[in-house]
Amino acid sequence: MPLTEGLGHPSRAQWQKLVDGNQHSPLIVVNFFCLRETADNAIVDESLSGEEAFSLYAKTSVPKGSEVGGQFLLRGAVEADFIGEGLGNWHIIAIGHYPKRSNFMELLIDSDYQKAFKYRQAAVESQRVFFVDAM
Repeated sequence: MPLTEGLGHPSRAQWQKLVDGNQHSPLIVVNFFCLRETADNAIVDESLSGEEAFSLYAKTSVPKGSEVGGQFLLRGAVEADFIGEGLGNWHIIAIGHYPKRSNFMELLIDSDYQKAFKYRQAAVESQRVFFVDAM
């Protein structure tokens, strides 16, 4: 498993939480994305908008997630804030479900997913990713 930190990767402590968790329990992953207007062409040597780069990432990540047993419960563009102020300028929210934490780990080590991840890095200005226990 890659233990890369920064540039859209978890910190070492965050990686450790993923690894230390029960690998057989379900995992829900909630993602908030704020996209760049123009993708970072220092990461991808192409002239793309943030949205175009993110679409190239999704073109691989969505089917690869399905291959390991995951599914998206929700993927969509943020329409508007409703409660609270200063909630951030999020463009996309995605909620994924994996039957087991180990399924998510399989996705992260998939070579095609890793190659596509650069498009996510180039596309995303800021992000928040949470693991959620279903209640």
